Amino acid sequence: MKLQTIKKSGVVGAVGIFVKSGSAFEDDSMRGLSHFVEHMVFKGTKKRTYYDIAKEIDRLGGIINAFTSKEYTCFYVKVLNDYIEKAWDVLLDIVTNPTLHEAELEKEKGVIIEEINSSYDDPQSAVFDAFFESAIPTNIGKPILGTKEQVASYTREDLLKFMGKFYKPENMLVSYVGEGANLDSNSEFSYKEYFVDADIVDYEFKFVPGKNIIQRQLEQTNAILGCELFSIYDDKRYAAYLANNFFGGNMSSRLFQSIREEKSLCYSIYSSIMFFKKGGIFYISSSTSNAKTQDLIDACIEELNKFKKNGMTINELDDVKTNFKGQYGLSLESTNSLMIKLGSDFLTYGAYQEPKDIFHKVDKVSIDDIMEVLDLISVDKMHLTCLGNISDVSF
Repeated sequence: MKLQTIKKSGVVGAVGIFVKSGSAFEDDSMRGLSHFVEHMVFKGTKKRTYYDIAKEIDRLGGIINAFTSKEYTCFYVKVLNDYIEKAWDVLLDIVTNPTLHEAELEKEKGVIIEEINSSYDDPQSAVFDAFFESAIPTNIGKPILGTKEQVASYTREDLLKFMGKFYKPENMLVSYVGEGANLDSNSEFSYKEYFVDADIVDYEFKFVPGKNIIQRQLEQTNAILGCELFSIYDDKRYAAYLANNFFGGNMSSRLFQSIREEKSLCYSIYSSIMFFKKGGIFYISSSTSNAKTQDLIDACIEELNKFKKNGMTINELDDVKTNFKGQYGLSLESTNSLMIKLGSDFLTYGAYQEPKDIFHKVDKVSIDDIMEVLDLISVDKMHLTCLGNISDVSF
């Protein structure tokens, strides 16, 4: 595994192992396996039980955790710099030498099924999954957790074959941020007999405009209204970031001020952008009383059309540039956040994206660039997902 490092003075160090394994790369036979593996590596190794893993990191006062995204999985640990090598030994061990005992696998199925139940019971999480699955009907649109039926069916052999395909050194990297440590990333993989030479097939990104209504007996309707944008490799993304921040990215945004403060249609509302290697989306997320759902959707579209028509002034553009740079800089203040940026940058771009270079590109964004992005966002290209006690809504 290649080791990428940023030297940062301070008290805390963080190191992560990134794997190019996420729901985007799972076909129908392996839904949820990236996430299942993420859980199972913590259940014991040849040297450590699951209690030993937790106890060793707890003794150091550190944090060990993991997460699965659409395009990669990350396992990480953060501790005081003095203890980083001891923590690294634990992290490397769980990723390269998990035992995947059948008894633990069966127990963990129950844990993951409860996680799926929890996601289903959370309207904000449920509507997001439903939007993705309906609007993006390819692998990347499928839920990261998989289904309860699939999770219950997986065997130890299924996990080992999956790891043999994705958890190979050439498909992984190590990201370290701290004062400097001797981190040896060479390790024997206990599942190396399952390694296969076949390349990982890249995924397809396809966005479908439309509408889906999911009826639930809830006090509120949760809604997501979104449309397709470009990939993370498109330089227009900087204009998109600024347009989104101005429109719905914070409390002073037009969306928040109009829909919540002036019209009192909701408690929470925001817009956001998600970029992937093969595509991207812009979306608005909010919730309101079932009876006000149509008013909420109409108000969002009205505000969006105003923005498309009027754009923003030079002063507003300058302000949103300052806002973006401030927020971006603050997001990298912690050692752990910087470690995740380092790892994800190398997986995505093959190199670290310096904040100063990003700020330079942000400063170059013009009003015309903003309008070019807004031209891509139109109601006829949108997909609406609503979850609540309603029968229909128009847009």
